[in-house]
Amino acid sequence: MSLRGSGVGLWWTLALLVAPGAHAFSDADAVRVFTFARAQLADTTAEMPSVNRSPKASLSNGTWTTVANTDRIAWTQGFFPGSMWFMYQVASEPVWRDRADLWTRPLEVQKTNTETHDLGFKMFLSYGNAWRLTGNTYYRDVLLTSAGSLATRYNSTIGIIDCCDWNPNWDIPLVTDTMVDIELLLWGAQNGGPAVWRTMAVNHALKTLADAVRPDGSSYHYVDYRANGTIRSRGTFQGYSSTSTWARGQAWLIYGYTMVYRYTGDARFLDAARKVTDYYLANLPADRVPNWDFNAPSQSKDSSAAAIVASALLELSALETDAARRTTYRDAALGMLDSLVSPAYFAQGTNSPGLLLHGVGNFPAGQEINVSLIYGDYYFLEALLRFNPRPNYPWYSKLDFYRSQHLLGTTNTGIRNVEFDLTPLADNLNGGVVGWTDSSTEVTSFTRLNMAVRMSPEGIFQVRNGGGYSWIRRVPYVRGQTYHFRMRVDLNARRYTVWVTPPGAAELLLVDNVAFRSDAPAINDLGRAAVISTVVDSDFRVNNHRVLAPTLAPGVAQAVEAAPPVPLPEALWRELDAPERVSTGPAGPSER
Repeated sequence: MSLRGSGVGLWWTLALLVAPGAHAFSDADAVRVFTFARAQLADTTAEMPSVNRSPKASLSNGTWTTVANTDRIAWTQGFFPGSMWFMYQVASEPVWRDRADLWTRPLEVQKTNTETHDLGFKMFLSYGNAWRLTGNTYYRDVLLTSAGSLATRYNSTIGIIDCCDWNPNWDIPLVTDTMVDIELLLWGAQNGGPAVWRTMAVNHALKTLADAVRPDGSSYHYVDYRANGTIRSRGTFQGYSSTSTWARGQAWLIYGYTMVYRYTGDARFLDAARKVTDYYLANLPADRVPNWDFNAPSQSKDSSAAAIVASALLELSALETDAARRTTYRDAALGMLDSLVSPAYFAQGTNSPGLLLHGVGNFPAGQEINVSLIYGDYYFLEALLRFNPRPNYPWYSKLDFYRSQHLLGTTNTGIRNVEFDLTPLADNLNGGVVGWTDSSTEVTSFTRLNMAVRMSPEGIFQVRNGGGYSWIRRVPYVRGQTYHFRMRVDLNARRYTVWVTPPGAAELLLVDNVAFRSDAPAINDLGRAAVISTVVDSDFRVNNHRVLAPTLAPGVAQAVEAAPPVPLPEALWRELDAPERVSTGPAGPSER
């Protein structure tokens, strides 16, 4: 059903069109996607010919087309490292931080590139996520240089970022894509760059609204100007016709105006986000995944546009000041995710190297039609993290010490409480260990762990105490059963107490005030956890791991990390028990 020209401002009609009430997207779906993404991205890192190239679109043989990271005009190189930074965010595993960094650093050559508006896509999604998740000033400094390069493309007469120089048919063009790129300028102005960068971004957003957005909320893809600021032409470069609305171009506007409103709080941009969103939603098909162009007779779904808009609407619903719109936008986003995680669009079970099927790159050029697209996958993952920034992702045990580790930060000092759920997935774990140490201690052997809970070869839980292992009660572990652990850790006294709650039973004291491992390194914070197998990868898992700070009220603790999401169904856990397909090392030494 299309409402173009029928007054999209009929808010009640729009609400009826998108009011789902039937969406079922859940944490379980998000974890299923992240588990699949983990395997797909790991396989891609192993199959890429070089860290100097990045994937772009899937081929029928199950591989990716690739783009050189030195290519100054290409725009997609930031999405692959950005996706790996998202995987690092999910479970704080150093292996994903290092993989992401490995593909981020080759993009540093782009920081002085003044030939394109797409530095935002290239640099903010790679270096921006890196800075956000690590705080390493190297990443920030590269971003600021990049923002300065993007600022050179600002045309002060017209008030826009000139998108590009490669098209001889354009003089001074803007394209809707740039609405996302200007986040680099807005971020830069807030993080040490000149305030004029913010002015440039705001002016560009206003000019795009005035000249590229039609009165009904639809849009042109590009507007080309003369040097004096008058318009030469308008059209949809990657769309069906000069009067049509290219779906991904509209998606960039929804995402861009939402983002600009987040940075500025300027109500004009909230109104703009509403305007372009309302058109998009009113013209969607039943499955909420658009045709590549809203007005094209040729039908080819574009999952990348759906992923971009799903992510944008989850943010817009959080920023929205009107309660009815807030609900409508969030419900619409969840409906889109419902479709994207369904077999119709989700690539699991196919030979695609990506996450989403049925993306469209450039239909008029006959390029990348009905394929997986690295940028569609990126925004799909971003949407999931906006749905739940701390998904209940399981930590599976690993034989390799490096891959077993999860970073907990540097602020867990003094007295801390730790809670987690542990599920054995084999009958005898032969000494599998959950252990903790300082944030600065790399776990290369069991002796590096100051604290440890062990599943002994005798089939019971034990806790490291100084030079050996202790237990007050013999609590057996049983395959497939989940045990809840609670610990009180005194980092100053170097002692800890552990309780365990077996399934269907009362909590039991396992050890009381035992000593940290006597031959472990010094510890100043509870900053690193390791989940270590001794038999095979993924023979047990840890869920809902939290570090908590005691409060003044007796028996009450304040969570340092987010509270755990709702537990997932056991049927899903059985599906997720398969280990990641890329292995990086042999088993560690048997002493633990």
